[in-house]
Amino acid sequence: MKPQAAILPKLKTLARGEPSLLAAWLREPVTLESVTPLILAIIAGCAAYGFGLGLWRAPLQGVYVAIKMPLLIFFTLLVNGMINGMLGQLLGSGMSFRQTLMACLMSFAIFGLIVGSLSPIIIAMVMDSPRPGQAGASDWYRLFLLFNTAIIAFAGIVANHKLLRLIQSFSGSTAIGWRTLISWLAGNLFVGAQLSYNLRPFFGNPELPVQFLRDDPFDGNFYEAVWTMLSSATDSITSIILWLCLLALILPMLLALKRFNAP
Repeated sequence: MKPQAAILPKLKTLARGEPSLLAAWLREPVTLESVTPLILAIIAGCAAYGFGLGLWRAPLQGVYVAIKMPLLIFFTLLVNGMINGMLGQLLGSGMSFRQTLMACLMSFAIFGLIVGSLSPIIIAMVMDSPRPGQAGASDWYRLFLLFNTAIIAFAGIVANHKLLRLIQSFSGSTAIGWRTLISWLAGNLFVGAQLSYNLRPFFGNPELPVQFLRDDPFDGNFYEAVWTMLSSATDSITSIILWLCLLALILPMLLALKRFNAP
């Protein structure tokens, strides 16, 4: 079968998330046919979503973010791939390093499918929002940033959770599956969030010029920036909404931990 003809069936297998089919995919030799659907899902889905993120600031910013969003995913995989492989070995996932890397690539491809499907909603929100410099634009910008941070975290959690039964199938243990999943998820969220800060702007601050990268990409960190936004809300309603978005960011992780610790 030609690589082009195998793309759609592979994406359907990925979206369904059936552990037996995914396990068979992981046991295949790494070929162009096996990785092309995953890479295309990441590039297409993340580019579409990234364009929506940057569009509010300017169309050019949307183009920049459409380029940077897939790069962010591949950089995160590059940093976390070997770490996840070692964690998998230590936690008894039953996967080889190659299989772990492919599983991580699958999870990022699922992430790309999720955010790509949400890109029309984000673009519609941007088209109906106050433009930079108009009344209410500053508060809307903070809300938009936190809202999309929650979406990205949700998509990442769902993408990793899709692989839970796969890890459990390889390891033969529910507890090992959850332990491995949570360790991968924590690492991906931590590294991905910080890399997103280094590769900023994604949303495009209306008070700063349109740029591909900031002049000081390594000054500060993601977590300090989020806290500053939460602390600088101009009214109580906006503050409540921002805190709710942050809760949406961390609540799925807390629920996963509760499930892991349940008898």
